[in-house]
Amino acid sequence: MVAVQNPLIPFDHTYILYSPDNIFSLPLAAASLTPILILVFLFSWFVITREIEPCIFAAGHVCNDILSGILKNTVRYPRPIRGQIFKQDGGLVWGMPSSHTQFMSFWFTYTLLAYILNYPGPSISKKCQLIYSIGAMFTVGMVIASRIVFEYHNWNQVIVGLLLGSVLACFYWVFVNLLREYGIIDRLLSGKIFKLLLVKDSFGRGSFPLLEDERRVYEEIVSVKGDSAARRN
Repeated sequence: MVAVQNPLIPFDHTYILYSPDNIFSLPLAAASLTPILILVFLFSWFVITREIEPCIFAAGHVCNDILSGILKNTVRYPRPIRGQIFKQDGGLVWGMPSSHTQFMSFWFTYTLLAYILNYPGPSISKKCQLIYSIGAMFTVGMVIASRIVFEYHNWNQVIVGLLLGSVLACFYWVFVNLLREYGIIDRLLSGKIFKLLLVKDSFGRGSFPLLEDERRVYEEIVSVKGDSAARRN
């Protein structure tokens, strides 16, 4: 008796079917690989610069993707029928929320908060902020279009992915800033392994004021008001 083996399934993030007769089909198929390219970029960024920031960013993406997988297997909302070309069995059948869309929404929101609006050092001009934001939105739009056109997801799954990714990115950005505010990342980087790898955190100080900055400004204002009141008396 021949044992029946479990059927093999494709790697969801790279297995894409497109029509060679449609001139837009190949660019949209390539756009679906954007999450992979972003992770490769983050890894390269860390290797070249030894910055902790790409590791922090990548960790956020991992948490985001884990939550997406949990929700898919909990909600169990199927993908569109025509999008089931290679997803007949297993967890790949479920499509709520769209992992690609949630990934890109997380990427866009965190990039907007951490880099475009809060880049360390000299502030980025409003014109450059607008250009970068439009470019990032176009990239997200291409990925969304690929999921809809190839019918791997419907609009409900895409919209939920957009909302979840954006909300999670906001919470994660606040969490990372709190880690920096209370010196937790600095203490982490003082460890032997991080010192051996020459890991640094040049993004620890952005253009947004920290709590200690706001506290210092407040104390200066109170001091000035106190001196003015003393002179009048």
